[in-house]
Amino acid sequence: MAIKTPEKLITKSHGKSNRVPCPSCKKEVCFSLFENVDLSPVAALLKKQGGFFAVCPECAAVFSVNENYIREKESGTVCAMTQSDLSKWVNK
Repeated sequence: MAIKTPEKLITKSHGKSNRVPCPSCKKEVCFSLFENVDLSPVAALLKKQGGFFAVCPECAAVFSVNENYIREKESGTVCAMTQSDLSKWVNK
């Protein structure tokens, strides 16, 4: 499912991860994975059109996700997310 807004922002679901310990609450959870895409002309000029993020279902902490993990997951490669694929979310 994709959510569209008047500002040309789209959030796409990329399913769930395997069970990984959350860096914030330390519980082992399956993160919800999303892609954030900005289709506005300003974002195109600045070349900042989006990124991937994960949300912990227990504490609602948000983390950036390594793009290589998402690409391999989407291509059908068997891969497992680790804590090293997560970094603190910085909304730029």
